[in-house]
Amino acid sequence: MTTRCESPASGGVETSSVRPVRHRLLGVLLVLLSGLAIAIVPTAAKVAFEGGANTLTVVTLRGVVGVALMALFMVTVGQSFRLPARTFAPCAAAGFAHALVAYGFIGSVAHIPVSLVVLIYATHPILLAFIFHLQGHERLTSRKLTLAFTVLVGLALVLGGELGALNAIGVALAALASLAVCVVILLGARAQRAGATATQVNLVMIAVATIVCGAVTTAGGAWSVPAGMVGWLGLAGAGGGVTIGLVAFFAAFRFIGPVRATMLSNVEPLLGILFAVVVLGERLIALQWTGVALAVAALTLFEASPSRRRAARDAG
Repeated sequence: MTTRCESPASGGVETSSVRPVRHRLLGVLLVLLSGLAIAIVPTAAKVAFEGGANTLTVVTLRGVVGVALMALFMVTVGQSFRLPARTFAPCAAAGFAHALVAYGFIGSVAHIPVSLVVLIYATHPILLAFIFHLQGHERLTSRKLTLAFTVLVGLALVLGGELGALNAIGVALAALASLAVCVVILLGARAQRAGATATQVNLVMIAVATIVCGAVTTAGGAWSVPAGMVGWLGLAGAGGGVTIGLVAFFAAFRFIGPVRATMLSNVEPLLGILFAVVVLGERLIALQWTGVALAVAALTLFEASPSRRRAARDAG
């Protein structure tokens, strides 16, 4: 749900063509940890909702947990909190966009199944590809268009015959999150090109989003905290999952590089759906599982374009 693509300032990324096998294995494990942690978020948010919390409260308190954990990580590794002045504007703007991502992503699970939310949100690499094509940065080839259509077919299979019964608000919120995260990625990449580190960008972004959501929640008198321990655990899981996922993802850059890490992170939608099945009892029929597999495979191939595969080989 953050600057997970096109991260030019990976900070100490190892670029030699030969990496020890144990380093590559550690990088892969870090990406899997990242995917596992972030996959927890929508299910954890659903648990918080069932405990009596509302969307704005979950989004705001999730941000508080995220800021605290991110700051603790930066102190632990000795990273500076001093943000280059020229990077504050894009970081702050990314924070406003991140508020929309968080509200859309977490709010949608109150209306539609988590498995569908995860797949709709996972289409953002396709939206980014269209944006890059319009900007002239990356050509949208027939291969990519075919894969994009395949993802839509996969989504259609997951929906099955339930399209008319779906909550339009939930679908719209998930789509908003997918679109807004593209803005987050573009602004975050701009801030990193201007000299900010990935963790600095994410700290400021999450902090701004939390302040915005907290102000809206307070102004609207919309605070509604979970009533029981299970609900609070869900809320903590939503905040901790995002932060642990971000830290692990960016830490993997040092061992396998950003290109390979991004390709491997496409396992995240599948993990998110599995969590929903195990924890929430959501059930998919065989045709829907076929749609999930088709969508995840197409997204993985979409990310693994020939140019990116060459970049991954060049990075080691």
